[in-house]
Amino acid sequence: MPSAKRQQSSSKALSIIANVLRFILGSVFIFSGFVKAIDPWGVVYKLTDYAEAFGLTVSQTGPLWLWLAMLLCLFEFVLGICIFFAAWRKTALSTALSFLLVMTPLTLYLAIANPISDCGCFGEAIKLTNWQTFGKNVVLLAITIFLLFNCKKLFHLISRTWQWMVIGFAIVSLYLFMNGNLRHLPAVDFRPYHIGADIETSMEVPDSVPQPVYETKFILEKEGKKREFTLEDYPDSTWTFVTSRTTLKKAGYIPPIHDFELIDTEGNDLTETLFEPGYCFLMVIRELWAEDMHDIINDLYDYAQTNGYPFFALTSSNDADVSRWKEQTGALYDFCLLDDITLKTMIRSNPGVLLVKDGIIVNKWSRHDIPRDELLTASLDQEPWAERTKEELHNRFLKILCLMFIPYFLLVGISYLAHRNRKEKRTEKNETNNTSN
Repeated sequence: MPSAKRQQSSSKALSIIANVLRFILGSVFIFSGFVKAIDPWGVVYKLTDYAEAFGLTVSQTGPLWLWLAMLLCLFEFVLGICIFFAAWRKTALSTALSFLLVMTPLTLYLAIANPISDCGCFGEAIKLTNWQTFGKNVVLLAITIFLLFNCKKLFHLISRTWQWMVIGFAIVSLYLFMNGNLRHLPAVDFRPYHIGADIETSMEVPDSVPQPVYETKFILEKEGKKREFTLEDYPDSTWTFVTSRTTLKKAGYIPPIHDFELIDTEGNDLTETLFEPGYCFLMVIRELWAEDMHDIINDLYDYAQTNGYPFFALTSSNDADVSRWKEQTGALYDFCLLDDITLKTMIRSNPGVLLVKDGIIVNKWSRHDIPRDELLTASLDQEPWAERTKEELHNRFLKILCLMFIPYFLLVGISYLAHRNRKEKRTEKNETNNTSN
């Protein structure tokens, strides 16, 4: 008898451990898929980093990479939901095992070879080193194997009848969430150029820490010959700008914003203009192919000129592309040349706009939300749409979380009530049959 009690107690403890680990594993996959879905373009950039690390030359602008990024977000999120709710337990855990058996050796290689700085497994929200990522995957792999051996101890949070509804809601809600982030910028901006960021303060390096040393080189062309120049020996306007690159010459403390300089096509440094009192527009046009937006951009530039706001167009394109753009669109604004990685970090849209006030980013707009002519009627300090507060952004994200996750609790409650109702009806039927007999 004591032996039977010990076995029962041991089985109960094992069941508790298995279900706690199941909730942990499911939550990790849900979180991973969700934070990636906040910034699908960030996932694209990370996937192409992986591809280049293995010697593949890829283009980030093709729709294939974006679809792969979105499918990865959906896969991790839905797999996490299945594990968390114990829906199709064995299939979900087997899928997780297969996924981790691929990712664990891959992250081991990344940890040893170190071709990229971080794996991007939690998007921009949490940065892990390659060794930390490998350790995380080893732990998740061990948990998954343990759960597979104790699969039957995982209780269902929702009845089998309602499982399809939960998975369907997970797919639809995350897909709509990703599309919203693609169209209107990420719901949460984890990057240094977020709304509320003080650009000048974010560029400062404390005196007490080792100072990094950077060098920016400009590739220019003249008479078919290309040469490298620095700011110190930047040549005259007879040379044509091709591209630029900034390299780290000596390691040290790296501030959140460390590669931001407004250098115009003549080589003039205009960065300090941003830190002067008042508003300033930064129009990011990484690749000059968005001719369909030129009227909207020109209207915003005219508005800035009328109200005396500085307006800088930022691009990583070369002089020939800038000249073509000006000729085709009638653009009167000047361009500043920045590294493409910096521009992608600043805003996930091409084109996209940042509004800066006294050196602080107070708003950002994607190509779909750039203020149109009908809004550009009064000065910015009189326009309610001009600035966004952190509180406003937090409340918006909280509403999104409620819309995405509260329905799961409702479905669990409805499923439980439906199950209890069926059980009561069966009990009543059995009692009726017994009475009749």
